[in-house]
Amino acid sequence: MPATGAQLPLAMAHEGQAVRVARVSGNTEMRRHLENLGFVEGAEVNVVSQSSSSGTIVKVKGAQLGVDHATCMHVFVC
Repeated sequence: MPATGAQLPLAMAHEGQAVRVARVSGNTEMRRHLENLGFVEGAEVNVVSQSSSSGTIVKVKGAQLGVDHATCMHVFVC
């Protein structure tokens, strides 16, 4: 079931916020890479820290990951 409501790129989520993946954009390789990291529709993502210079640290599917700003712009959350 597709997520409803306002969607924003993960890069715009706030530190400490829990969000759900609504959709992933990009070419096939980018979408596959993000899927392998756990960014699939409906997955809960917790934003651990957010920095415009060093990217975003998130917890997804039990793993803590560092994701750069450009990649975060391909993950839309609500």
